[in-house]
Amino acid sequence: MNENGVQQPVLTHVHTAGAGAILEIVINRPKVHNCVDADTAGLLLDAWIRFRDDDRLSVAILRGAGEEAFCSGADLSGLEGLARLGHSPAEIEHRVYYGTGPMGGSRIVQNKPVITVSQGHTYAGGLELFCHGHIRLAEPQARFSVACRRWGVPLVDGGTAYLPRLLNWGAALPLIITGQRIDARRAYEIGLVWELVERGQGAERAMAYARQICAQPKDALLADLTSTLHGSHLSLEEALRLEARNLEPVVRSQSMRDGVEAFIKGDRHWFE
Repeated sequence: MNENGVQQPVLTHVHTAGAGAILEIVINRPKVHNCVDADTAGLLLDAWIRFRDDDRLSVAILRGAGEEAFCSGADLSGLEGLARLGHSPAEIEHRVYYGTGPMGGSRIVQNKPVITVSQGHTYAGGLELFCHGHIRLAEPQARFSVACRRWGVPLVDGGTAYLPRLLNWGAALPLIITGQRIDARRAYEIGLVWELVERGQGAERAMAYARQICAQPKDALLADLTSTLHGSHLSLEEALRLEARNLEPVVRSQSMRDGVEAFIKGDRHWFE
């Protein structure tokens, strides 16, 4: 609730973890399956800008409130407020180049780890938001669909960019063309989900992932994530150059020196 007693459609919490911090973002409209209206999109945009720009924040977790939905997509009853379409060619071009996405910051490429976790309906724009997770978790009752196919609404929050990159064309195209609904097990089999989590344990597992990420040396992780995200569309030779270019700052970093020292001292921990 805010100071006026109105329920906030997006909740954010910062959790300290080792030398870093975790930004937990919760879409908080469970009565409407966490669908996103204009107010919600604005708050999501604020949260993603905050995560991108605050060096103290190491990992973000995005999840939905309640037991039924991660996010069911855009609130179609307020679609005009979300779309904000330009009317002139110049306005349309400006939106194409500088827009941040109707669902709130979905066109911001995050170069720090993002975890998404679904415990229910993950449809249309909600599926697009889920795909922005570098690590994607799901409870067994989760369901996934390009559900907007039924209503003639296109993907515009990254679905056509992320789904083929995450799944390959063989799995992405049937989802995009048909809008078919799949369960968590099928999503896991095609690579949409990295790990299946017991019912009711998704948020806790996401937090465990985030805390372990915060405990690892930071600079090499960020360099490797950046090289991967920005090198995947390049030729092999160019991608290798990008990887090499990201080496120098890491080898000069304190985090690598500390990591090597820990190894020499016998620290052999594994991510769990």
